[in-house]
Amino acid sequence: MNANIHARSDQACEFNAEAKIIHRGQIAGTRLLLPLIGLLVALAGTAHGTDSMRTAVVVNSQSTDSLTIANHYAQLRSIPDLNFVTLDEVPGNQSCSVDDFRQQILQPLLAELDRRKLAAQIDFVAYSADFPTAIDLQSDLDKLPERDKVFTPVGSINGLTHLYLFVLSKTPHYVGTRTNYYARPDRKLLLENPFVGSDRAVFAKAQQAAENGDWESAIETAKSLVKKHPHQWPLLFPIAAWLAEAGRHDEAVTVIQVLATGRSAYRQELDQLRALDALATHERYLKLLEQIPATAPARLAAMPFSARQTFGFNGLPVNELTQGLRYLPATVLAVTHERGTTLAEAIEILQRAAAADGTGAAAEFYFSDSTDVRSKTRMPLVPAAAEALRELGHEVLIETGQLPQGRQRLMGAMLGAANYDWPAAGNTVLPGAILENLTSTSGALHRSNSQTSMIELLRGGAAGTSGTVTEPYSLPFKFPTPLLYAYYAQGCSLAEAFYLAVESPYQLLIMGDPLCRPFGDEHTEAVSLTLLSEDDQVVQIGLEFWRGAEAARTRVQELELFIDGRLVNVGPVTDKLNLKKEGLLPGEHQLTVAAISRHPLRLKTVQSLTFSGPKTAPSPSLEARFDRGGSKEGVITVTLAGEGASKFAVRHLGRQIATTDSAQATLTLPVTQTGYGPVRLIPEALIGENWISGTPVTIDVPLP
Repeated sequence: MNANIHARSDQACEFNAEAKIIHRGQIAGTRLLLPLIGLLVALAGTAHGTDSMRTAVVVNSQSTDSLTIANHYAQLRSIPDLNFVTLDEVPGNQSCSVDDFRQQILQPLLAELDRRKLAAQIDFVAYSADFPTAIDLQSDLDKLPERDKVFTPVGSINGLTHLYLFVLSKTPHYVGTRTNYYARPDRKLLLENPFVGSDRAVFAKAQQAAENGDWESAIETAKSLVKKHPHQWPLLFPIAAWLAEAGRHDEAVTVIQVLATGRSAYRQELDQLRALDALATHERYLKLLEQIPATAPARLAAMPFSARQTFGFNGLPVNELTQGLRYLPATVLAVTHERGTTLAEAIEILQRAAAADGTGAAAEFYFSDSTDVRSKTRMPLVPAAAEALRELGHEVLIETGQLPQGRQRLMGAMLGAANYDWPAAGNTVLPGAILENLTSTSGALHRSNSQTSMIELLRGGAAGTSGTVTEPYSLPFKFPTPLLYAYYAQGCSLAEAFYLAVESPYQLLIMGDPLCRPFGDEHTEAVSLTLLSEDDQVVQIGLEFWRGAEAARTRVQELELFIDGRLVNVGPVTDKLNLKKEGLLPGEHQLTVAAISRHPLRLKTVQSLTFSGPKTAPSPSLEARFDRGGSKEGVITVTLAGEGASKFAVRHLGRQIATTDSAQATLTLPVTQTGYGPVRLIPEALIGENWISGTPVTIDVPLP
């Protein structure tokens, strides 16, 4: 099915309400092979920032807590019903085997996303409450009998979801030192072979040719890889060196000019290429060096995440699925058993995180520099994080204590202690803060634990935190680098910031709202939608931008258009949308527009509007009321009505939870089936062969 956009002279855009489907295992579109000299290294258009339309929420249908957390998150984040995946056979314990995780959680989740044709759309996964947080990996790791003892056999549910390709293939190499290629690497890796497929041998062939002095073969082979993978700009470094070795000095300088234009060259790195010494008297090269910064940053810059993007070993995109790895970042929204929060606390934490969006201002970020090895492990990158945060206007506190004391504007804290008393420190934590601690078992919520739990930081005001689910040893690649806080302050979402900062996340339990984003609103463009006109064939929607349409065109890269939660089109900035209803069913529908900024992180603003499909059949209606009655839980009584229907159904969190054959029916829904909180119920009527949706009704069901 094609989704065509036709830009018109009146600045309106026409599109059909049908979606182009791209499965998770396919490349989402093709890219022009740019000539070497015209290579642009910016990544605009290749990835997507986090938003509700691209987040799947996984729910345990057998848990009232899980349903309740999902109800609240649906309302807080306007998650479409389509994006909820409710599983019926979640393992009942707080830990499970990797085989059970594969068969009862990961595979059903991915299969359902594929069945709904969402595999190409979903970038992030949020697990509701009552999922096992610790996964026993022994059956997989038995295949690596010689593995180092530091690769202990327990993983986290979110870490293994992120590394889903390894897990599905039962390949235990998810326990390596750098398995998350999305994480920003040390720039020393830029000259490493970035490929994992057949092109790895091609690059090795170029390197061997250079070692043999066959410069022409080395250069042409490397150029072919640059044309194939235009975002792999580090390949230009060896090309420049080999050109210099071959005596083609002008061409070598031209390649370095490409790197400098893309702000990817630093004198520090060029000095390490001894072959460039041959350019020491080259006039154009000497002038170019004057314009190139001296010192390279510690890590590559942050970039937005896309599950359709394939990442090479060096953290940059490759253009073929087989030449790199893809990921599916996940977080856990809540843990509400005896070693977690209460249900009420979990709801409050999510409310706090949602309210934090766009509120970021000058704040305090704390780094513990105590003598504890837990603190010392991550200190090498603290100066880089501190510099980035100060450039953004924040106050950085690097102190020898375990905890910050009496701070009033705390937005981040990197700790390193086995035990501590957070309430006694008397800090005021700002909404949206990330507070996390490097220690052995703060994330081991599935068993008793002598160390301070990560839960205490959530109770202390954090929107997000992390901790390992078993003994990880003090290895920096298993924990977020201090740059986590810089990525967050630059405008990354909570989930992006965490996964940009941890190279081997298989044991790291990350808890919090993945969509929380306090910073970066100054780079976005607010948009509002207005229904201008509607008939049975076309609905016309007006778009009004906060700074006006002309200013928006300089700030907004493109618009993403969703119908009922499904991506149907991507197009240019416009002040009118003409939506053809061809292909839509009767009933109520929702249009969502995401305005994606030109900022490198592709920050978004999202707005929605409801409209009616073709009036070829009447829409069903629903009335609901809650009655505690004589039970602790209570029931929801639902009355359904509509003409011409052979069946009625009630949809909740992505699935039909009740059906009836009556022309007008009253159904009783136990709260154990819906959960508490703002329960969103969607009436559906079977007319002919199609289920027609009516207007959703949200009923508030109070906690007992």
